[in-house]
Amino acid sequence: MATYYTSDRKADIALEVDQPMAWTNASGSELHLDGKKEVVEGVVSGNPIKLKLALASAANTITYLVDGNWEPKTLFYGQNGIAALTFCDVPIEASGH
Repeated sequence: MATYYTSDRKADIALEVDQPMAWTNASGSELHLDGKKEVVEGVVSGNPIKLKLALASAANTITYLVDGNWEPKTLFYGQNGIAALTFCDVPIEASGH
């Protein structure tokens, strides 16, 4: 998995995974940047998932599923219909990946 800012402005993040994913904006509620919910929108067309943030961010890590308080409609699913596994404190690289 690779995660990186897509520009120096740091308001967009690319999240690369090893399979084609499906996306709903409800899934963004399960992503946390340095422990904060900052993702407002996502777009996926194959790989990577492109995340849009509310504001520019200085976050260093991204985590998916912080606690047991989630619903099936907010999970990430692969195009194969299987829910993605959780990940924790994945480093967000600088732009220019």
